[in-house]
Amino acid sequence: MEFSEEKIKNIKNILEKDHGREFTWEEAKNAMWDIERLAHIMVEVGMEEQRRQELLKENPKGFSFDRKGYSCQICGGSAPEGNSWFDKYGLKCMTCQKAINAKVIPGSVAKNEQSWYSKHELASYFNIKGADLNKYIKQSILKSRIIKDEKEKLHLQLFLISDNKDVLPPKKLFKPRNVKVKHNGEEYSTTEPWYEFADINLLKRLQKYKIIECLKETFAKPIEGEGRLLVKQISPIFRPK
Repeated sequence: MEFSEEKIKNIKNILEKDHGREFTWEEAKNAMWDIERLAHIMVEVGMEEQRRQELLKENPKGFSFDRKGYSCQICGGSAPEGNSWFDKYGLKCMTCQKAINAKVIPGSVAKNEQSWYSKHELASYFNIKGADLNKYIKQSILKSRIIKDEKEKLHLQLFLISDNKDVLPPKKLFKPRNVKVKHNGEEYSTTEPWYEFADINLLKRLQKYKIIECLKETFAKPIEGEGRLLVKQISPIFRPK
């Protein structure tokens, strides 16, 4: 599909107004392709969601999911066809669904990822992991919910904010920010974690939570990670202004 010059010119003008810089014709054309691809994806997602909701009307308590290639909204693992469940909370693998049925976790965690932290998030946000995490759990500073698989092995450990009201702040406080960096003489986009640009206002808010005492210990230790993802180019329709 080719776009008319008028459409490309219009998107070019919009991008320049939104971002406060001049865009090349090629950049504007690539943005049009991104919009086209995104539109197709959104149509497919919308049609699938409509299909699910129609099935949910017929099966208000939920139904065995009948499509391949989707993931569990809780653990992020595969939600296999015929061995996963969809209900008012969304799509879950059967291991997570059984944990909901057994009241190990509330079904709402599937719809609201802001209501809980994973072990990975505790490590990436607060450098809490390994022996430190086990210590804080043993001392009842942190309370977790554990989902086990059919072999009684750990499937997922999560930390509900409602279980840790005085300890864990809202996750929205710890959003990373996009920055430009130089690598081997070239410019890339990447993200910075919250603690690299936190201001006094954020630190004051954290003082209300017991996690601040843990941070004095965990941030005194080396922060080890898998490195930062460097992206050469981000479409302007996805890049923050």
